[in-house]
Amino acid sequence: MSIYKIHIQDFEGPLDLLIHLIEKDKIDIYDIPIVSITGQYIAYINEMKEYSIEVASEFLLMAASLLQIKSKMLLPKQLVSDEEDETDPRQMLVEMLVEYRRVKNLAARLRENLAQASLCITRAPMHMPNFRRKIKPMTLNDLLVALAGLIAEEDITTQIIARQEFHVQDKMSDIISLLHLNSKAIAFSKALDKVGNRSEKIATFLAVLELLRLKKISIRQKEAFAPIYLFLREE
Repeated sequence: MSIYKIHIQDFEGPLDLLIHLIEKDKIDIYDIPIVSITGQYIAYINEMKEYSIEVASEFLLMAASLLQIKSKMLLPKQLVSDEEDETDPRQMLVEMLVEYRRVKNLAARLRENLAQASLCITRAPMHMPNFRRKIKPMTLNDLLVALAGLIAEEDITTQIIARQEFHVQDKMSDIISLLHLNSKAIAFSKALDKVGNRSEKIATFLAVLELLRLKKISIRQKEAFAPIYLFLREE
């Protein structure tokens, strides 16, 4: 049994042929002159000499549909029932052609994208190792040592300034707010970044201790001499 190639010139099917005829004559797809299009379509089928049985059946079925639409268009209106008169016989054909043209345009766009993509060279994905940071718990002595380093005496001229009072409760609220603004975790040094004199630093440190006592926060350190971090504990 011989095998036929399903290909007729440049048309992939009956809808493709109809689109070609409509675009060639610059016809409005929503107002198809069915008599003219049917004549051109049947003339094209008669000119075909070699085609497969499967493709021929598709083209002949569309020809029969066109002839049926043509006959309805040519019938006098008084012979057409009320229900048939309300619907344009070409409506279903128009919907098929509009959808086919939309899909055809999308397919052309995909071919263009594929051609452009073939000009690009991509790199294979890189698999990065999964690093996990280990943070060990800290003791109160470690926290005191860190505080001593932050409030070390500076070689400056002694000046007499007015005494300022800082409330531990206010500093506790400041630290909690700062943790909320930084994804519930900050470096201990950052809690003292905007702190002014030594008295305010001590008040902030006492606030950290009070929050630890109330189990509002926790402190951790990755390794010796590494930065100490404050974490907001979940309720």
